[in-house]
Amino acid sequence: ILNKNTDNTLHEILKIACTSLGTDIGCISNIKDDAFIIYEFYSTDDNINLKSELLDLTNTFCDITLKENKVFTINNANVPDYRNHACFEMFGMNSYIGVPIKYNDQEIGTLSFASKIPKIPVYSQTDKDLVQYLGQWVSNFLDRSYYKRNIAEKNNQLEDINKELASKNENLQNIMQEKNQLTQILVHDLKSPLSNIKMLSFLFQDFVKDKESEELLSIFNNSLQDVFHLIDQMETLNNMENFELNNYIEEFDLHEFLEENLKNFNNTAEVKEIKIHYSFEGSTSIIKTDQNFLKRILHNLLSNAIKFSAFKKNIYISLKDINDEFIIAIKDEGPGINEEEKVKLFDRFS
Repeated sequence: ILNKNTDNTLHEILKIACTSLGTDIGCISNIKDDAFIIYEFYSTDDNINLKSELLDLTNTFCDITLKENKVFTINNANVPDYRNHACFEMFGMNSYIGVPIKYNDQEIGTLSFASKIPKIPVYSQTDKDLVQYLGQWVSNFLDRSYYKRNIAEKNNQLEDINKELASKNENLQNIMQEKNQLTQILVHDLKSPLSNIKMLSFLFQDFVKDKESEELLSIFNNSLQDVFHLIDQMETLNNMENFELNNYIEEFDLHEFLEENLKNFNNTAEVKEIKIHYSFEGSTSIIKTDQNFLKRILHNLLSNAIKFSAFKKNIYISLKDINDEFIIAIKDEGPGINEEEKVKLFDRFS
């Protein structure tokens, strides 16, 4: 459900969480001053639907949640502290668990669950952790929705600007600026859900009980790392187009550099039982260049070689000193590149 990101995702999350927590209703709210606006709502009673309803914040237990600014629980409201509260008197809510949420840099609200019967057994730390995590996920979900709306708006703006380009070439710089802002929004939009997935991956490590599960989780983490690398490339490309990059030239041993960097790919290759063979031919391997750029080139070529090679194949990396030039060659046993695809080799993101 967390991966679907459809219009119905929030409702499904509330439904599943209510089942897990044993509550009657689940609610995502937006708070403006003292107005409690129900953004999404779920009830075990199909006849009750309070979505888009407007309530007085002080009549809800969410008012206390916002003041506490953390996960807040009530196991039995029929006690002196809460017996006279409007949420118990007016709505009959006897148990409650909720957490504040923040999104769009300025919007606040709550994720809450309640029931008309006391909570037995009482809310556990696991229940609190679940609500805490779901609150973070809902905040990120609403953030993504906000940025998608921004992207749609900026796309409309770009369409108008592109029409103007036919007659006004002088507006090119403005159009490029809009495009770069759009790229930044896209990168932000990618990082938010991926960070949640990465956090989930760390949580799943505690449940790994056998070697097969450990290998699957390792493949998952490696693939996730590749995606983060792609995002870094997008950010680098955006910076290269808009800022002058200064090369940091230094002298180092190329042979040692390759040996050290190839170690970073051993775990990824072992998952597919791929053997990496490295050889060096020459008498010297001292070079002056920018290590960071060279490392990026090496990572792109070698990660692709592993990605597109079948299981139990070989990858050969060689370094040769020929006529005062160094040649680094990477060869794999993958399917190769079709002739019609080779024309795309130096196109961006191809």
